[in-house]
Amino acid sequence: MKAQTLGEVIKYFNHQTPLTPARKEEWESLYIDTNRLEIEWIKKELMEASSGHKLMFGGHAGNGKSTELNKFIYNPQIQKNFAVIKLDIQEILNPFDIEIVELLLTICFQVLSFAEENNITPENYIKEQFQKMEGFFHDKLKIETTREKVKGKEIGINAEAGGGFKFPFLKFKSSFFTKMRGEAVSRKLVRDEYRPRLNELIDLVKDLITDIKSKLKGKEPLIIIDGLDRTSVNAAEKLFAEDGQSISLLDNVTMLLTVPISLIHSVKSSTIEATIGKMHVLKNMRLLNKNKKRDKKAGENWEIMEKAIRQRMETAQLISNEALKIAIHYSGGVFRLLIDLIATAAVLSSTLEGTVIGKKDMEDAVNQHRIKKARPLNRDHWEILLEIDEHKKFIGKMDEKRLELLLGLFALEYINGDEWYSVNPLLESRLKEWKDLLESEGK
Repeated sequence: MKAQTLGEVIKYFNHQTPLTPARKEEWESLYIDTNRLEIEWIKKELMEASSGHKLMFGGHAGNGKSTELNKFIYNPQIQKNFAVIKLDIQEILNPFDIEIVELLLTICFQVLSFAEENNITPENYIKEQFQKMEGFFHDKLKIETTREKVKGKEIGINAEAGGGFKFPFLKFKSSFFTKMRGEAVSRKLVRDEYRPRLNELIDLVKDLITDIKSKLKGKEPLIIIDGLDRTSVNAAEKLFAEDGQSISLLDNVTMLLTVPISLIHSVKSSTIEATIGKMHVLKNMRLLNKNKKRDKKAGENWEIMEKAIRQRMETAQLISNEALKIAIHYSGGVFRLLIDLIATAAVLSSTLEGTVIGKKDMEDAVNQHRIKKARPLNRDHWEILLEIDEHKKFIGKMDEKRLELLLGLFALEYINGDEWYSVNPLLESRLKEWKDLLESEGK
């Protein structure tokens, strides 16, 4: 699986496809243990908790959350004790405009799909509750027909008969997600219909889980909702803070939900944890300490980042040691940034008909990413970044601009006993320019 040419580097170094044990050969050749224990803590807690336990999982964008989550799902102990039902919100809904109503309906569809795939037939009283919804989906959302794949076979669905499915309500699934993802009008119609009857929807999810669990021969259904870490600040606050109680009312539903960095740093985080469950945060891989020195742990993390690249490409023939060191340094310990830097450098070298990523290629790649990173920042942002550089923390309150810096990886959080912050290494030279400018203005 290692890249043998710069063309293959460009192809393989794609941060949008996280590793998963489902692709066994790729996983075994590319996955490396980062020695972060957060996902092990989650596993331990869920294994020992009672039914209905809920946890949240978050961290910086690009630091390996999805890969760690995939590792968790395929862990033998998890597979043995849980029936994992996973959904990725960003693939099926609009993560920037999501509310509790469509989240609950999405869980229903996903659990029903799981039942269909595993030849589980829900009880009649469950079917009757969903049959009551069908009129709304026909009349208000104008959903008529769709096509679904069941066990690898595409089945044509007749809207009235629901042919092919043991559970006819599934005929609405594809069209429902299409409308909810792309049509604000449809989202409003669904919310107006079900928000006044939210308790009925909560009870429906609970009834469905109870019924499925009774037919799983000892396994506990585990709902994993990925992609919620991509939700906007306002949508996350509404879903987890305002409607957190509704999530907690699913008291027989064991869940693991991803959360955005904005929630982790929100003053409401303690209230959200008290209502829903504990938040676990995946640490970034720090490559320096607070004093910008490489201590033992930073050195170990550096080796992990280097190993991640060496397992993806034939480094001896495709990248110079100096170029690799530059890429790791400017990644700030964020895997996505490291992958993007190497991919960009490969494009630059290949365009000039090179066969190896050299120091100049990587310096040019760093400069491209630096320009892109600095372009949207204004004076207020730079003043906050200068605060961080000096004090290793946010001095002011966690307002919108500070959240923007965290969400966009302009500022990076590290945990070494206590948490501390650093400016993205890509911005270091620009930071010095702004410091000199502001000091000259103050004279």
